[in-house]
Amino acid sequence: MSMAVDCSIFCRTKLCFINAFFFLFIISSFTCLHVVFGTANEFDYGLHCNSIVHESKPADEEFNIMPFSRRQYGYFSGGDKDPNNPPSRSYSAPKSKRLLFETHHVFTAEADDVFMVEGNLIFQTSFYYERSISSGSSYVISSSDRGTLDFDFRGFWSRTTGKLCMVGSSHAYSKEGKLLHLAAVLKINNLQTSSNISTLVTGTMDSLSSANDPNHFEEISLLMFPRVNYAYTMISNQFSEGCPGGIDVQPMSSLRLSQTRTICDMLGGSNAFKLEYTGSCNFSKSCNPFGDGIGSVVSLRMIQCSNDRQSLRLLIEFRNDSYQGYYSSPNLNTSLIGEGSWDAKSNRLCIIACRIYDAWSSLEKSHVGDCTTRLSLRFPAILSIRNTSTIVGEIWSEKPRYEGGFFDRVEFRNTGRYGGRIQLQGLKYVYTEMAEVKKSCPKKNPKTKSSREHYPDGYSGNLGFRMSIIKGSKGRIGWGSSDPLAVGDQQDQRFPSLIPSSSSKPKSSGVESNSSSGLLNISYKMSIMLRSSELDGGLNTVNESSNEYLKTEIRISAEGVYDIATGSLCMVGCRHLRSGDKTFSSHSMDCKILVKINFPPLNSDRRSTIKGSIESTREEIDPLSFKPLQFSGRAYYRSWVTESIWRMDFEMDMLVISNSLAIIFVAFQILHVRKHRGIGPFVSLLMLVILALGHLIPLVLNLEAMFIQDSKRSVLIRGGRRLEMNKVIIRVVTMVAFLLQVRLLMLSWTARCSTEKKKTLWIAEKRGLYVCVPVYVIGAIIAFSVKSRQNVHLTWYYIDEIILGSSRAYAGLVLDAFLFPQIIFNMFQNLREPALSHFFYIGITLVRLVPHGYDLYRANNYADIDDSYIYGDHGADYYSTAWDFIIIVLGIFFAVIIHYQQRLGGRYFLPKRFQESVIDEEFPVDSEEQLPLRYNT
Repeated sequence: MSMAVDCSIFCRTKLCFINAFFFLFIISSFTCLHVVFGTANEFDYGLHCNSIVHESKPADEEFNIMPFSRRQYGYFSGGDKDPNNPPSRSYSAPKSKRLLFETHHVFTAEADDVFMVEGNLIFQTSFYYERSISSGSSYVISSSDRGTLDFDFRGFWSRTTGKLCMVGSSHAYSKEGKLLHLAAVLKINNLQTSSNISTLVTGTMDSLSSANDPNHFEEISLLMFPRVNYAYTMISNQFSEGCPGGIDVQPMSSLRLSQTRTICDMLGGSNAFKLEYTGSCNFSKSCNPFGDGIGSVVSLRMIQCSNDRQSLRLLIEFRNDSYQGYYSSPNLNTSLIGEGSWDAKSNRLCIIACRIYDAWSSLEKSHVGDCTTRLSLRFPAILSIRNTSTIVGEIWSEKPRYEGGFFDRVEFRNTGRYGGRIQLQGLKYVYTEMAEVKKSCPKKNPKTKSSREHYPDGYSGNLGFRMSIIKGSKGRIGWGSSDPLAVGDQQDQRFPSLIPSSSSKPKSSGVESNSSSGLLNISYKMSIMLRSSELDGGLNTVNESSNEYLKTEIRISAEGVYDIATGSLCMVGCRHLRSGDKTFSSHSMDCKILVKINFPPLNSDRRSTIKGSIESTREEIDPLSFKPLQFSGRAYYRSWVTESIWRMDFEMDMLVISNSLAIIFVAFQILHVRKHRGIGPFVSLLMLVILALGHLIPLVLNLEAMFIQDSKRSVLIRGGRRLEMNKVIIRVVTMVAFLLQVRLLMLSWTARCSTEKKKTLWIAEKRGLYVCVPVYVIGAIIAFSVKSRQNVHLTWYYIDEIILGSSRAYAGLVLDAFLFPQIIFNMFQNLREPALSHFFYIGITLVRLVPHGYDLYRANNYADIDDSYIYGDHGADYYSTAWDFIIIVLGIFFAVIIHYQQRLGGRYFLPKRFQESVIDEEFPVDSEEQLPLRYNT
């Protein structure tokens, strides 16, 4: 009794100590966190900021007029060891640094016109350039996947001087993984309650740590375009009479904008346009506001729109490429700040732009000047083969020709796919080459076609495709895309929700567009990328490099006739020629091109391809003549895509069912082992490890998707089902299957370790390992060598694909043959006992083989869309007609061997002289305990 009491007292005392320990641990953790992260209040504001804005006692009343809008965007530079030499990366790109200032609270203070401000300064860097701020000898990286660094700031703003000073802190991790505590002082200038085109909010952020401190970072300069109470002073004074100095264009040739679709709606976000330099522009004469550097692209990024949505502010950047990522920031050294207004009389946007000076040295020193640059922009009402752009404009200088800084007039236009994303009611297409189409595309005699062959209708949206293979005289030389620009005289309704079709089946002169006759007028935009080293004289109109990795873009606009009855399309094409500065021009075109395309029937094999050719009709001696190009591309008809979406939903259900059945079959094996205690030691541990890894590897590779939602994948799939939610369900089921596999492995391991014959069984397991591992290694070597031969150019991308892709597929093959280690183990042990339940080895075999049978069916009944396979994923196993057949036969063969091994013995298929147990001869045991009792299953 006393011993029980002592134990009770001891347990209570121990419990008290444990509780006290956890209590102290929690308190100390919060204390450490407070010390590590700190707050903005712990820094001495007066020491760092009193000389700028004197600290004043804040009142309880919150101020309703803020120096910033609640979300104010801007840009930053600095923070690197050497801003001119960023860290090199294998996929380096121009620096892309944006910032966001979020104002949370503004309170009045006792001092006149002084206010206390609380907010966050968030530094955003691009995905491909994470390392943005250097701290001591280690670059600071963000704790967020999107490359953000968030500072909490508190300070005071003087409305009189326009200065703001704040102190705050943040935390980040160095590249070594060390937690860094970053303390900073933020100083901002020119923060007024109103602004105009010359107002730039600039400032600096400095570290409060000493230069030797690991938490120290170099100075960062800031630049923001204020958005509060902006006054459009420039356009109101100079553009009251339209766009002076611009080319006169008839108002009827441009589209009007309605009250519901304003200029702000049309130019929201960022837009890139190709520049077209005239013949007077060359490398010795400037044709843009920034000296001799001639760019090929001008980007218009909207900063703010006016309340009436008729005026807007723009950041205008000249650069050499049209790509602009979400987090990309402009090169302010080649940028203009402008404001524009829509002129309803002439149907165009008039813009006045000013240069940003001294941004190259420090953003803090930036200022605006030289507002002599003008731009105009309009939306053409008529498209044609020579003008396929839905937005055209011009840039010119108001300076006298012989004054410094003058540049010649430059045109620009959008060249995006589908004619750009801008579509307006009333946009028409006029066919100008139909007479040539009649000559080059004679009407063929109607052929007798099978009633089962139906070709896509011209208005169905099925005629756009990617040219995955383009072949020339030297073999495969490139790829491209081909998209309808207009069907009939209407622009292709790629986005029918934006503009309703005003004409159902329009007709045009030249060739009759009549659905009853099966002929339809159609125009296309084609973009082709060819290897520069493979170009012949006609295509290589400028001096290109012979480097085989460099690409040359060929742009072709074409118009012709589509025969609905035969699926054939014949068009006359115009190729945009390059000028001496390698820029395209709509004024220089080669229209002696013939384009032919043949579409497969809608009810054809899903692997059918679209085939076509591009030929020059010029004589061979003509310098613009080129050898014919043959191309092909996979047809993705909308009906096929609809079926593929249904198939994806079906495959997700099949994957859930498959993993659920795996759970049931493993549960049967666990019950089998529990019911028959002597069976557990005779299950191959290598087989169980392979099965467990088969469920573990997908979980490890996709674990982050269970907790982090990828915005790109959170798209609605038919019936409102979310793809990501279904994937989470699949992973949960996979995890349950993995845990049951681990449980089965533990049961077999424990049973083998506790049996008296464990030494004999471990020898059999070891010998089985000696047989299986070399087989797996040899198979892996063969698989990798075959994959490497398929990819002749062993770049890092292909090496990564060979290692990861081949490894994943080969692992799937090993998993398909999961019974192989059990067969070898039975042979060495010469077992006749049913170590595996019939439900287990037959059920798991079916789970592994059904995807291959389904793949045989899918290959002949569904469109092959890349990255759309969920059940029977080609990247996770070997899938082809041959491999599907081999794996199905092999799986059934292994299951049959196991069945007869458990009835006739592990070596029943070997000659009789090999059927005696070598292991039993070396380690004799009593016959009574040699094997467990037989039982009926």
